[in-house]
Amino acid sequence: MNYFKNQISKLWTRGAFHIFIGSFLSKFIAFFGSIFLVRVLSKNSYGILSYIENIYGYIYIFAGLGLGNALLRYVILGKTIEEKYGYYKYSIKTSTLFNIILAFIIFIGSLYYPHPYEFESAKWLLSLIVLAIPFHYLITSNSLAYRAMIDNKKYAYVTFITSVTLIVGRYIGAILFGLNGVIVAKIIINVFFGILLCYLIYKSYFMNVNPYTLDKYVKKTVNRYSIQYMITNGIWTIFMLNDVFMLSFLTGSASIVADYKVAYVLPANISIISSAIGVFIGPYFVQHENDKRWVWQNYKKTLLANIGLISPAVMIMFIFANPIITILFGQQYQNVSNIMRLLIISAFVNSGFRYISAHLLSSMGEIKYNMIISFLGVIFQIAINFIAIPIYGSIGAAFTSIVVYMFMALALSVVFIRKYKFSS
Repeated sequence: MNYFKNQISKLWTRGAFHIFIGSFLSKFIAFFGSIFLVRVLSKNSYGILSYIENIYGYIYIFAGLGLGNALLRYVILGKTIEEKYGYYKYSIKTSTLFNIILAFIIFIGSLYYPHPYEFESAKWLLSLIVLAIPFHYLITSNSLAYRAMIDNKKYAYVTFITSVTLIVGRYIGAILFGLNGVIVAKIIINVFFGILLCYLIYKSYFMNVNPYTLDKYVKKTVNRYSIQYMITNGIWTIFMLNDVFMLSFLTGSASIVADYKVAYVLPANISIISSAIGVFIGPYFVQHENDKRWVWQNYKKTLLANIGLISPAVMIMFIFANPIITILFGQQYQNVSNIMRLLIISAFVNSGFRYISAHLLSSMGEIKYNMIISFLGVIFQIAINFIAIPIYGSIGAAFTSIVVYMFMALALSVVFIRKYKFSS
């Protein structure tokens, strides 16, 4: 009993529970925020919003060239506060410049993109929403900077506050101005927090600190890691976005897209636990990446804890899918319960098995394996969906996710075992 008390005390001191609580509350509020939007917006408008945000997701893959993720590795590895500031400053300045250029290019290009007829009204809203990209990325990068400084409590507070504000703002915008209000609220809130967090990070850690100037070799190392991480995350993001995009493209129906998005809301939130675990343990695995015994022992503990915590939520959602859908989203979405059950199985494989291996491999610099496996997964997904969606619609897309997630989870587990398994 004393052992468990000591372990819990250590986790509390290190901020583990703050991360769990902050991540859970943020996701929980985002979950209910999506429910409110579904009820406020018409089915057609919600389908169009899903289409716009899906394309935004594709664009955001390239945001900042992945330099925000470098913070979580190189700021941790920085030996002095000057060196940490040097990595932070280089990442923020370079990524922001790139994002401004990216937003301008997409703003112009989106005006000429040939949208499907039912989504033609999305043209101007898509051009508008890309203005949020530079500031959205500043929020992401500065949140990671708190983690890199092992300031878990502030990370949790910032994640929670920004999430709550964004959800509430989008909801108010939807009530007042419909779909247009959702988009405008997203832009305003991202601008505010993007600028505010830069100031708070500087004031908290780097005020009166002269940043270490990175030489060309160090910049190349950081850039190479960042771009590899961007590609890996990008491939993974594409995987998650492809179902909605291919349903839009192959069916041309905003209603089908809305159904699939609603069916995906609950399964997507299964990742609350695994992502919170990943955020907390990642820096510690980076610090011990050369100690195979430590990595292997803690990998097994982490994987088992993750699966154990996820399983009850999965079983409850699977068994009570139909009443949950009806209560939360209304009678108009009652038809999506079977799709949701398939997506719950898919999410369990993804969050329970794939995520931990992929996250830790990337954190410890072994990005190439994750990148290759993710790329193969996307190829399989696209190929299977082109066959499955025209025949089975949303059900086909959900089945595809299960098959491909199983492949990716197995492949990543094999890689991790071969790289880090330690026989004592």
